[in-house]
Amino acid sequence: MAGGATPRQRMINMMYLVLTALLALQVSSTIIDKFIFLNRSLEQALVAARGASSGALDALKKQVEKEGSDEGRAAVRRAEELKKKTSEIITYIDKIKQELIKRSGGLDESGKILNPSEEEKVAIYLIGSGNQKGVGYDLKDRLDKFVEDLYKEYKDLKFDKKTNDFPSLAEGNENNPLYKNDPIQRGKDFANANFGQTPVVAAQAVLTQKQNEIVRYEQEVLKRLGAGDLTADLKFDEVKVAATAESNTVAAGTDYIATMFLSASSSKADVKMAANGSPIRVKDGEGEVRIPASGKGERTWTGTISLKLPGRSKDTTFKIEKKYMVVEPVLIVTSQSKFPLYRNCANPLETSVPALGATYNPTFGVSNGRAVPGSRTGDVTIFPVSEGNCVLTVRSDGKNVGSVDFRVNPVPPPNVYLASSNGSKLNTENPIPNVNTLNVVAAPDETFKNTLPKEANYRVVSVEVSQFRNGRNVKTAKFNGGTINMSQFDARAGDGFQAKVTSVQRVNSVGNIEEAKVVNPYMSWFSR
Repeated sequence: MAGGATPRQRMINMMYLVLTALLALQVSSTIIDKFIFLNRSLEQALVAARGASSGALDALKKQVEKEGSDEGRAAVRRAEELKKKTSEIITYIDKIKQELIKRSGGLDESGKILNPSEEEKVAIYLIGSGNQKGVGYDLKDRLDKFVEDLYKEYKDLKFDKKTNDFPSLAEGNENNPLYKNDPIQRGKDFANANFGQTPVVAAQAVLTQKQNEIVRYEQEVLKRLGAGDLTADLKFDEVKVAATAESNTVAAGTDYIATMFLSASSSKADVKMAANGSPIRVKDGEGEVRIPASGKGERTWTGTISLKLPGRSKDTTFKIEKKYMVVEPVLIVTSQSKFPLYRNCANPLETSVPALGATYNPTFGVSNGRAVPGSRTGDVTIFPVSEGNCVLTVRSDGKNVGSVDFRVNPVPPPNVYLASSNGSKLNTENPIPNVNTLNVVAAPDETFKNTLPKEANYRVVSVEVSQFRNGRNVKTAKFNGGTINMSQFDARAGDGFQAKVTSVQRVNSVGNIEEAKVVNPYMSWFSR
């Protein structure tokens, strides 16, 4: 922003660091302490910045009272409206911060958060659960509207979207160059990027950072409205470093990935970072550490962050040491039904590789069939095309993580029985009353039906019925479908009937039709 020319605004612009990076799946107490310190620093900066804004507005009011100009009075009204909007959204964020503390267990007697590493309740509240979106999405809408209102209401002060005078306060990772090659991080929206797998103390720091940005934007507008000097200096007397990892356990053949960052910095500081002695790229105060994982067992990496601090002629270097485990990836496959698989059926499976954790990004290949990925990571449905066996092969980010051999069984044949017009099964051992219609029903094998209910759909296509009297065949009729029209026969008490089911079809879950064999296609009965 153009307004970054003043010392105060330059310092406010410089003080925000990496709060949107994913935390390690196993967060140490040391890292938690860094976020507590960072939030405390941001809270102090917020109080100072809001005080400076109020002081500048008071000075503008006194100047306007002295000069008595209409233009000045208009500027005061606009400044007061801006302060009101700023106060409303900052208060809204304060309520979110207080609710986070409450949901994480509250404060202890000394005023510290009881469960600073709580993550799940942060995600449920800010991201959501099931179909219910969290508060983070409402926050994004409010932040976006705040920025849009600034452009709209203060366009006459030469604020312009084309020059990005007010960068978005609620960006996700979509346009973050740091994550452009990261298949997991690059697609995350604002809520997931800022509050997914994030301890409550880190979420607090993210929210306080947004409040500081809001005040910074307010100060830019106030300055162009003529609200005096906003350059009171902000100082930090302590600089600390930290690192987070996507996971402290990685599978051999993949990469261990971590992020190093400073908890206070300056955009003018020439920050240099290195991991295991090799320089790494630094952008916006953070640097990605990527180490190929090989072998098995505990590993350690060391990092350094160097920068020049005020009053020192030489660079100051901070050191970091992190441990992680390298394990062999093990593919786990479970079935939503029960093994084995069935030919020409949708057999749903669930796969996972615990060692890969959130980095598991599978693709599937299968012999003797086809594999269709599911909506959730690791879910896959296999459609075997013939009996025998098929092999499921799983790769993650192009690397083979395992394969599983399955036995493929034929679909068990259905049973047929005679039923009344209302579908009730008839006992053919007893004479059957002379009725207008009878039905032939094809019932699936009970085990198959319980295993894959969506696949156990049968229909009777054709039936041939013969009538016997005094030991001789008096009539034979064919029927399409499973309904027998008994009115076609001149049935008398004691007449015998035999039905032969000549065709039954199975319709699978994707609408494909196949001919089904029947266990016993014949049914006999006597009329009463």
